[in-house]
This record gives sequence, C-alpha cells and structure tokens, in this order.
Amino acid sequence: MLDIIRASFGGEIIHLLSGGRLLKYPDQQPGFIVPSTFGVRAADGVVPMSNDLESTLKLAEEKVDSDSDYSSSSGGSTLSASFVVDWYSPDDPENPRNWSDMKKLLILAEICFLTFSVYIGSAMYTPGIEQIMEEFHVGSVVALIPLAVYVAAYGIGPMIFAPLSEAPLIGRNWVYIPSLLLFVVLQVPTALVKNIGGFIAVRAITGFVSSPPLANGGASIGDVVSMNNLSYGLALWSVSAVLGPVFGPLLGSIFAQVLGWRWTFWALSWISGLAFIVLLFLLPETSEATILQRRARRLRLLTGDNRYTTKAEQEYANFTLREFAYESFVRPFVITFTEPGVFFLNSYTALIYAVMYSWFEAFPLVFVGIHHFNLIQTGLSYFGIMIGATVAAIAFCSAMYFYLAPRLQRGAPPEAIFRIALFAAPILPISLLLFGWSSTASVHWIVPIIASGLFLLGGYTVFQVVFNYLGMSYPRFLASVFAGNDLFRSCFAAAFPLFAKAMFVNLGGERFPVAWGSTLLAGIALLMVLIPVVLLVLGHRLRSGSKYAN
Repeated sequence: MLDIIRASFGGEIIHLLSGGRLLKYPDQQPGFIVPSTFGVRAADGVVPMSNDLESTLKLAEEKVDSDSDYSSSSGGSTLSASFVVDWYSPDDPENPRNWSDMKKLLILAEICFLTFSVYIGSAMYTPGIEQIMEEFHVGSVVALIPLAVYVAAYGIGPMIFAPLSEAPLIGRNWVYIPSLLLFVVLQVPTALVKNIGGFIAVRAITGFVSSPPLANGGASIGDVVSMNNLSYGLALWSVSAVLGPVFGPLLGSIFAQVLGWRWTFWALSWISGLAFIVLLFLLPETSEATILQRRARRLRLLTGDNRYTTKAEQEYANFTLREFAYESFVRPFVITFTEPGVFFLNSYTALIYAVMYSWFEAFPLVFVGIHHFNLIQTGLSYFGIMIGATVAAIAFCSAMYFYLAPRLQRGAPPEAIFRIALFAAPILPISLLLFGWSSTASVHWIVPIIASGLFLLGGYTVFQVVFNYLGMSYPRFLASVFAGNDLFRSCFAAAFPLFAKAMFVNLGGERFPVAWGSTLLAGIALLMVLIPVVLLVLGHRLRSGSKYAN
C-alpha cells in the first residue's frame, strides 16, 4: 500500500513539499548505491558504465570529442555526456509491467471509476429539461445546448491532454487529478447558475476538463497491461465509458423529480468528489517516462551530478511548441481526412455515438408520450442499454480470446478483426427498425427497451473492432488517430440531440412517433455495414499505400 500512496499524486506532493524526507523511495534510503548498469549517453551511443566512475566519464568525454567535428560539419547537435537512467533490473518493482495482478486490477477499476464519474455528467441533467425550459424561458433546443457543448468540449480536450500526458515532466496523474478537482468545483456554479448563457458557458468548461479520462484512460491501462491482454482491459474500460452517459439520466431523473434539476449537479459533485478523494492517494503514476524522470531527478539530488537523465527527457528537450501544436491540432485532421480507412471508421463510430445521444430525445417521446412513464420510470428505461453493453463486452472478449487472438498470433493481418464486425454491424439497422416500429401504444414497452439493448450489443462491438484495428494499424501515431476519432464522434454526438426531436416529430405520425426517424437512421446504418466488408477485403492494400500505417 505504501508504494501506491507514494507514487500517487497526493504522495508526490507530500514527497516534494517535505524535501524528500517523507515517503522515501528505495534510492533515497541510507546505504543506497547507484547501480553501475546505466550507460553514459555520448554523441551517438551509450557507453557502458563501470564501477570506476572517473574512467567511465573520461571514456564518454573522449567519445564526444571524437564526434564533435562530425556533428558540427553535418549540422547535427551533440548531447552532453549524461547517465541514461533505466530500470534497475528486469524485475524492478517500480516498472508498471512488473506490478502484481491485484495492483493492476486496482488501477483498472480506478480508471473505470474515473471515466464513469465524469461521463455520467454529460446527460445527467436531461430529465430536468422541462424544468429548465420553464425556469429560463427557453425552448427545448436551447435547453439542450449545454449537453451539446459539454460533449463537443470533451472531444476537443484529448487533443491537448493526450500529448501533455506523454511528456515525462507531466505524466498521467498531473493531468487526471487537477482536472478532476476543477470538474468537482465547477459543479457548484453549475448548480447555482441564474441564466441559460451562464449555464452553457460553465458546461462547456466542465466538458473540457472532463476529457482526460477519454484522452488518457486507454493509455493508462496500456501502461500496466501486457499487449496480449490490452484488448480485454480496454473492453472493460469502454463499458464504464458507455455506462456513464446512460446511467446519468437514470440518476438524474430521481433527483429532478424529487428535488429539482439543480440537484442533479450536486449529486454529480458528490460522485466526482468521491473519485477525487480515492484517486488522490490511491492512483499511482503509470507512465514509464514519468517514473524514470522522477528517478533521474532523485539521482541528480543524491549524487549532485546533473548528467543523470532519461531517454524520454532527451527526446523532449528539443520538442518545440510548433511540434506540439502540429501533433495536437494538425496531424489528427491530416490522418483522418487523408486515410480512407480512418475516415470511414471514424464516420461509423460517430453515427453510433450520435444515435445513442439522440435517444435522450427519443426516449421521452416513447416512454413519456406513449407509455406515460414518469421521470424515474423513464430513467429506468435506459437499463436496456446498460445490459446490452455488458453482454457485448463479454461476447467481444470471448471472441477475442477464442477466435481472433490465436489467428493474430499465427500472423493474420489486422483486417481479420473485421470478421467480428460482420456479425455485429447488421444488428444496428435491425435494432433501430425494431425500436422505431415497436414504439407504439399497442406494443409492450419492453420491446423498444430490448431494441436499445440490441443496438448497444452491435454498437459496442463495432467500437471495439474499430479501436483495436486502429491500434494495430497505426501504432506510431496512435495518439493522433484516437484524438481525431474522439473529436469526430463527439462533434456528431453534440449536434444530433439539437435536431433529433424535430426529426422524430416531423417524420413521425401519431401512432408511430419515432418510426420514420429511426428508419432513416437504420438506412444510414445499413450503408455503414459496407465499411467493415470493404476494409476486410481492401484494408491491407490501403495500409500498404499509407505513410502513417504499419
């Protein structure tokens, strides 16, 4: 437990404020001897260290001197001699890959809880839309703008937070914890806001600071889980990302009906505040680059020798603001719009995400307008989506373990994963048609709820197929690819609720109010089925002609 607290955000603050006297690391204990396994980075390589420090440094300096003429004539830059800090041994206990299974499961649970605690806030207030319309004297579209800006903002956030978390000096926790604290604090002005303009503004800021789990949650899991098990870890994490937005209306409906819409934000502050308290001292830093950077800093203090550094520190030493801006804002768009496979897969996930958010308008039309549910009962109708996501996670992990993983290990190309999508993709249009045409007074209310669960069964599986395929195909530019995907689908999801009600009402009739709107979405989803089919056949050819893909 001590090692978890020591490596947490709160533990790091205590360690720094005490000047290293509290929560000491093993290399700060009396009698610690600096290992001789590090190397001295010279102009073009690493000089092995010996027990004789003076001879090692002399050898490094000679190597730098011998290469200085070449570096000057070639326009290159020569790094000064420095000790390149690495793990002390293959079983170094500070290496996240060496942590116990229980510790890894704890981190996975904490990342899931963090993701859930902020994404529950996206649609949590929607059961109180009617109250907001009455209090602020606005229409339904304006009352939904706070939802739209929240979702759009947490699509923009990863473009900033993802590259920040990769910097050795920052790491994962210095992104997670301060942003989570700000998220908790912002619930206070949201609950007390006096006009719709202020409501929209504070929701936009809140959405932005809620995005680090979306930006870095998968990376944190990848820090501790082996590549063979990464798909399963990401699948479980994705369930929490789905359950947040759909559990929000359930919890929000209870507070909105009993206490009023403002109490949905007080409840959100309690949930996210609990996450902050737990993670402050129980979520250890998982970024390898940051852990080693802190080790190098301690060794510099211990020895008084500023030559101790890490490979990542040296890489970031010459990282300019222009390069950061390109990686954050330009490359995600370049890859999205120049890679046909990425563009169509992003479009597919955007449609799924948008349909899910459009249901925040369709469900009241069906369950309040037709079946006369109250707010709490309408919130309970989202349970079908939760069950669908849970079943989908189990099914996908089983398909990966028994079908796909053995084939990938035998050398199958990444496109083999689209065989799973061939079963999942047709479920989307079928479930949309079932939802639309069963939403009538003569059909039991359980049928559209089952249809919504079926949609998530197919949609969740397609999501996992897309993310795993992008991860296998674009590992060198994974942050840019995922940031582009986040922005693409978040913008779609932000826009759909603003016109979804008008679409359903104008296309629907008195007997089937959401049937033709759902049929329109089903038609688009049916066309999208062609995407995994085409990529299964032509994906390898597209990757071979790409300068970004493997």
